[in-house]
Amino acid sequence: INRKGRIKTMRTARKIGQVSLLFWLFVFLVGCQTMDPNFSSFLDSDSNFNMPEQIILPRDHAEIRGKSRAETNVYNAIELGKQKRYTEADKLLREVRGLQYKEGEAYRSITNALAVIALKRGDLGAFRRLAGELDILLGKPLRVPGKHLSIISLERAISGGPLPLNAPERFRQFRNNYFSNLSKTRKL
Repeated sequence: INRKGRIKTMRTARKIGQVSLLFWLFVFLVGCQTMDPNFSSFLDSDSNFNMPEQIILPRDHAEIRGKSRAETNVYNAIELGKQKRYTEADKLLREVRGLQYKEGEAYRSITNALAVIALKRGDLGAFRRLAGELDILLGKPLRVPGKHLSIISLERAISGGPLPLNAPERFRQFRNNYFSNLSKTRKL
């Protein structure tokens, strides 16, 4: 009798679980169909969940038409950079970078752009920090992707680290002419 009672309790619990699953599935589906922001806010592009906004930018910055806040900020940063207003461009790009996934290509590309801006501003310390972060994000590869090659090569030449295998000859000459002491004394 004890065993039959347990089996009956398990069947009852299973039925209750199935009914509650169906109930919550129904509530979820109905909530997605409503225009109530409490139910369907996660479907909006302007949700309040603070999820990173991943964007894909065209090669020509003139094609960015401000479809999102991030795209508008990138466009404005490019325009500010053309006017040599690097501090303001840096601020906008940092805001966009904060919206990106740290492991994503967008984050790495914006970090690359921030390193270039720091170099143009003459802030070598910020350049080295950003370029070093970019190198770490890439996993300190032996062969660096072309779009990051100049930044990583310059940072490694300045810090005395090993240049990427695909680094242009001009970076090897630059390192040998100006930083030859660092590469000889640096411990790996």
